[in-house]
This record gives sequence, structure tokens and C-alpha cells, in this order.
Amino acid sequence: MKYNIIRKGLCAVLSCIVFSCGHGKGNEDLFSEGSFNTRIDLRDGRQLVVDDLFLGQPASITFHPDSFLIVDKTDSPMLISIIDLKNNKTQELIPRGRGPGEMLVSRGVTIVDRDIYLYCVQLSKVIILTPAGDRSFCITNEFFIDEKQSGCLHPLSRDRTVCLSAVGDENRFTLLNGNGRILEKFGGYPQFLNDDEIKANNDIFQSVIASTPDGERFVTVCSKTDLFELYDVDAGLQSRFQGPLGLKLFVEATSMGSGYMLRPEPHYKTYRPLIANKDEFWAGFIGHRIERGKGLTLADQCTKKIFCFDWEGKPLRMFSLEFPAVYFDVDWNEKSLYALELHENDLVITTYDLDNYLPDSK
Repeated sequence: MKYNIIRKGLCAVLSCIVFSCGHGKGNEDLFSEGSFNTRIDLRDGRQLVVDDLFLGQPASITFHPDSFLIVDKTDSPMLISIIDLKNNKTQELIPRGRGPGEMLVSRGVTIVDRDIYLYCVQLSKVIILTPAGDRSFCITNEFFIDEKQSGCLHPLSRDRTVCLSAVGDENRFTLLNGNGRILEKFGGYPQFLNDDEIKANNDIFQSVIASTPDGERFVTVCSKTDLFELYDVDAGLQSRFQGPLGLKLFVEATSMGSGYMLRPEPHYKTYRPLIANKDEFWAGFIGHRIERGKGLTLADQCTKKIFCFDWEGKPLRMFSLEFPAVYFDVDWNEKSLYALELHENDLVITTYDLDNYLPDSK
């Protein structure tokens, strides 16, 4: 046992030396908060009040270009609320369940053209909502994907969807067709300090994904470390960069019953959400270190800052939030940011006018 402890200690030291030399275990670029030349304090938001909406414990909000806001809820019999921003009316959809038109938990709302794509991790199921003529939505398709238990799914277009491969797969990503069938698997995993002892997987590198509107490029950022990856769907990995923490992960395997659990050290909640348009992508930075034996409050899991980059990975601007945000999205045409904010113990939806902050403002 003493020999094993010494051996692991030496391996960790040697790995740190290799990492610090910038080869093998490191990533090409490291940014800091000082890399952002433009820094903005986001203040003076306007609360969105909808009379017949009960927020409860929503997981996300997503802006729809026809002036709707989709609220993804976790503690309601109906999982999806769609707020019509023109008349403040609300439509409730997707009952909790395993049957047709149902989901256990909706995780991931994406707009493709004018359709709303919903994804349930537990059922590996996609439901598509399509606008009706009376400013309501109805289910027009649902299907199960071949990649079971993917932790994140993001439609690139009607014909192609990218998702994280299942834990244990040797490939990082899976590309699906419009019906959820596997087209191909691709992408290698980032490196960590002891990846010669423990096999990399998408539990260690659990991530969120966003893409350009044409679906040709996508970006992913890890939720347990501060690593970004830029991909061209056809050409593959374009670059990796990291920041602002510069985390160097050592992964521990802890026995649990007949299996084991992988825990990265240092253990963080780093990023969520991730959104994009044709020119740039925005990542919500949480940056909370998780300590052993301590639970997480909702505030611990909220975004405190928003980092904005162009599609080459160049830092553009940084927003500092007055209130921590569970989630946010942007109406890129009208330059409005919608934030699901934590005000003391209450969740509220707040809108911010970005005209003075974004390029090409009116």
C-alpha cells in the first residue's frame, strides 16, 4: 500500500511537470477575465410579469424568434410553459410520464427554424413542437434516439443533431440524422493529469453545446472544468481553450456498491448555459468550487458572469450580473437579454436592453 501511495504521488508530480511545460496534458490557450477588453455591469433590468404563470423551479428559459419565451420546469405536472410575449398568455405542454407526448424531465430546449425541440435524457426521447396558426404550439413529431442516455443533445438542423456519446464510449460526440439514427461518431476527449490510469468519458467532461444558425459549427464547454472546444461539423476539432480558472484535473475513482464513481479534483461547477449566433457565443460562468460533504444551494449553481467570444475563440466582452442567474437567453434581433434570476429566495424573469452594449446597435 505504501508503494502505491508513493507511486501515485510521483505520477501526480510528474504529470504536473508535464502539464506546466505546455505539452501532453495542457490546452493550447488560456484566457483570464483580464482578456476581455470590454467589461459591462448589467443593471436596471425590467421584471416580466405574467399573471397566469407559476414559475416553480424552472431549469431554463429559451427565447423563440416569434416573441415567445419557453420555460422548462422541473417540479410541475406540465413540464413546458410557453409565454406569448405579445399578449402575456401562457400555454402549458408536455405532461410528466413515459407515454406518447410525455417526458420525465425535459433537458435541453433548442429552436430549429420555428420549431421547438425538447429532449428527455432518461427516455432518450425528442419531442418537436410546431407553431399553429393561433399563436399556440402542438406536437408534430416525437422519436427515440439511438444514442442512449446522452447527457446533452443539440439539433444543428432538421437533418442533423449532435449529442454527447454515452458514458463509456471511446468517441466524445455522436452525429444523428433527423430521426435520431446514428450517422457517425467522432471526437477525442480532452486530457487530464492521470488519464493513463483512468479512461476519459463524458461523465468527466459533461458539457453543454451551442451552434451557429447554419449548423456548420458548434462549441461545447465543460460543466466540471473550464474547457471550451470549437468544432467544424465536417472538418472536426478546430481548437481547445481554457479559462479563467485554468483547472488541471486529477480524476479519482471512488467505489460505490458494485461500481465506482469518478470525481474530478478540484471539483467545480463551471459553466451553464451556452448560447450562440452566427458571430459569437456566450457562456454563463458559475465558477463554484464544490467541497466534500457540503451541499449546493441554488445560488451556488447560478451564473455570475457572462463571457462572450467570437467563433475563433477570441474574448470579446464580459458581463457582470447584478443578480445570479439560473439561465439566460438573448433575442439577437431586438438585442434583449432574458434572465431567470434569483432575487433572495425568489426566481423572477428579467429583461435587459443590450442596445448600448452590442456591436451594430441601432
